[in-house]
Order: sequence, then structure tokens, then C-alpha cells
Amino acid sequence: MVDNIPSFDAADHNSRKNRSMEKHSLKIQWSDDLSTGHLPTDNQHRMLIDIINELADAIEKAETPAKMNEILQLLYHYTEWHFEREEECMARTKCPFGEKNKKAHCVFIERLKAFQHEYRENPSKDFAERVYKELINWLLDHIRGIDTGLRAFVAHENMTPDQ
Repeated sequence: MVDNIPSFDAADHNSRKNRSMEKHSLKIQWSDDLSTGHLPTDNQHRMLIDIINELADAIEKAETPAKMNEILQLLYHYTEWHFEREEECMARTKCPFGEKNKKAHCVFIERLKAFQHEYRENPSKDFAERVYKELINWLLDHIRGIDTGLRAFVAHENMTPDQ
């Protein structure tokens, strides 16, 4: 019977859809599979994740382009600072992934610069989400694929948190 077909309430449907989208966050969490075994490097990676998660928050809150650019600028400067320290650590510990790591860092820094420029030209939410996804995917793949190679080379060292 046609009388038993439930009615479709578009307003209710959109309300539920918006609530479910609000619950889905872009943010990621640190996990042990990202550990390099070197506390300072791991803490720096956590900070990079935090900064990229700030970008996710800004996207979700529809922050202004100025705020988004501020976060991208912070990410750029912190990333440069971190890469220098990580490369020094790999050189000091004679990690065989050091050269591959340096090359990957150079490519990433150039990509980050391009993102900043492109976002200034096209400050859209869609572009910001694409940037976020590419940043987080690169970072996680890089840490898991290269940086975790440090484990075998720092395990024998008694490194302090300020190294």
C-alpha cells in the first residue's frame, strides 16, 4: 500500500547529514608505528602532525584565508627547522637513509612552497582539503617509509631530548 511509505523530510535529512559530517574529522593521531626510536625526532613529528591538524581544524571551522595562510607559514618554517635536525641526526648516527631523506625533504619543501602560493591564488575550502590530504599522506608515508629506519641506528645511543 502506498499509505505505508514513510515521508521524506528533506530538512531532517540535511540536519542528520550535517551532524554526521561534523563528527567526521580530518585530523589524525600519532601512533607507535610512526616512532623512530629517537625522542626528539618523534616529538618533532608529533608537532608536525599537530600543525597539520590545525589546518584540519581551520578547514572544518571555515577559517579565513589569512588564518589558513598563517598555519601554512608556520608549517613551512617548522618543517624546515625539523628537517635540518632530522638530517643532522641521520648523519650523526650514520643512517644509510640519510641521502634519500634529504632528497625527499627538498621535494616536500618545494611542494609546500607551491601549496602556499597556490592557496594565496585560490583560497577555497576544496583546495585547502586537497592540500591537507596531500600533506598528511606525504608525512605519514615519509615517516613510515624512511624516518623509522632510524630505529636501528639510534637504539644503541643514549640520546637526550635536546639532541
